[in-house]
Amino acid sequence: MPRPLFHLTPQRHWMNDPNGLVFHRGRWHAFFQYNPEGSDWGNMSWGHASSADLQHWEELPVALRYRPGEQVYSGSVVVSSPGENGQLVAYYTSAFADGRQAQSRAISDDGGLTWQRDVDNPVLDRGTNAFRDPKIIRFQDHDGGFRWIMLAVEADDRQVLFFSSTDLRSWEHLSTFGPIGATGVVWECPDLIPLAVDGRADDVRWVLLLSTNPIGEDADPEGSSMSFVIGQFDGTAFTAESSNLQRLDHGRDFYAGVSFDSAPDGAAVILAWMSNWRYAGNVPSSPWRGAMSLPRRLSLISVDGEPRLVQEPPTFVTERLASVTPTTLLGSPEPLGLILSGHSLVDLSWDPATTGRLRLHLQGDADAVVELVHDIEPQLLRVTRSGVAVDAVHPDFSSTNAVPLAADGKARLLLSLDGPLLEVFVNGGRATNSNLVMLGSGSVSLTLETEQESPVTMSAVDLPSPAKIASPMTNKPLPAFV
Repeated sequence: MPRPLFHLTPQRHWMNDPNGLVFHRGRWHAFFQYNPEGSDWGNMSWGHASSADLQHWEELPVALRYRPGEQVYSGSVVVSSPGENGQLVAYYTSAFADGRQAQSRAISDDGGLTWQRDVDNPVLDRGTNAFRDPKIIRFQDHDGGFRWIMLAVEADDRQVLFFSSTDLRSWEHLSTFGPIGATGVVWECPDLIPLAVDGRADDVRWVLLLSTNPIGEDADPEGSSMSFVIGQFDGTAFTAESSNLQRLDHGRDFYAGVSFDSAPDGAAVILAWMSNWRYAGNVPSSPWRGAMSLPRRLSLISVDGEPRLVQEPPTFVTERLASVTPTTLLGSPEPLGLILSGHSLVDLSWDPATTGRLRLHLQGDADAVVELVHDIEPQLLRVTRSGVAVDAVHPDFSSTNAVPLAADGKARLLLSLDGPLLEVFVNGGRATNSNLVMLGSGSVSLTLETEQESPVTMSAVDLPSPAKIASPMTNKPLPAFV
């Protein structure tokens, strides 16, 4: 499986959940669950990488290493005070050999390169075995001051616990949210993000992010996924506007996403692990295993009088697509072909009312394909991965998942394909679909078909080399699809 070129991956060994995402001293820092000794889950420690642009990542020394009797599970990092000289404070879950999980603290004075663990760790302990994943946020009080709020889960109980602190060390329990939604799962990696609807400061909603993982003998074969619920947070308790969790990403491989602390201009930028606990240990990559998604900027817009969550790709993606001239093609039942490097961005727009059914087909040098099919009825985009190489990964790896895509008005897809990572942004990020794919290590053929002859506008560019542009569409079918 080829290594991604514009996503964060470790040079060697196992990676899973992002931890301690923070912007500090002009750089984006991503800490993450990491096994420093092998390509399977275990010896959980915090790896570390940083980036100036969210495209190119420099891997740094292991930040927090496991110790005998204690593994370092997920958590978060905050800048303790404004300015470049502010300390970084990390909270992480100490997973002890006796099964107990509690929250511990560490401090860095050198931008996250070295850390000093608190001598009194763990500093927050409920004496339970599934109390984990602390996420620290700032909350502005009405009097102009602020407090630190910690979210953590009692994973088995499907509950988010809220705590308050003024010194980032002593914590008071405020409230508990949940359970809601499906049973038979654990809740993990919570986050709480304030977003202004349509950018209006007088209409701020709070978005609670959760990752859910099926458990038990009859666990859902779909595996792990992310959800969210929109509501209000008053500094003490979160009140949901709905009793249902909504799917954050409609693909199979988007998990444990959390936001960066202190992002410029207060932007809500999240990063997630692109895999699924159902088969993460079977993914055939070496000497590395695991990758992060593209960073995504979250916002809320009004749709039919209700707030809708939007996920936009990072600036470098839109800038690279804007650097090429769009091509308008006459879509037809005869396939049009395009050759991509396999590390590529593709932007398409069309009018479903005139094209009818639209089909995209991706195939590389492996015995596997990916199909994206948009049907007018029932107004869904279906993403399917299939083939011998897919079946070889795991019995549950072959999949079809659907994304709502209305057929009334212009439709748009932005595809990011980076080796084994396929992320699809629908209609400007109103929905997303992220999947691991097994297309091989060479170039990838993309073919386009429409039910009716009708214009389709496309931009395509290969990354990272600016001189390497995807081959233009041809009006002849590629040999593989004759």
